Amino acid sequence: MSEQRRRALLLGALIGACVGLIAAWVATDARREEQQLLAQGVKAAIRPSARDWVKLGVAAAALLRQLADILSPQSR
Repeated sequence: MSEQRRRALLLGALIGACVGLIAAWVATDARREEQQLLAQGVKAAIRPSARDWVKLGVAAAALLRQLADILSPQSR
């Protein structure tokens, strides 16, 4: 494996880890807010629907497609 490929893979792994960390942070904050609302007697629940999961998948696919377009070689 070439050094350039190794660096790209490492950079991709680090970016993925950062995105995962941010997603976990947002999820735990939402869960904490849900707990606080329940403690106050407000009925609250985090229940994403199937539609929400599909929208998330489509957004992730679109982001990956944009990244692939940016990184593809283009002739001038």
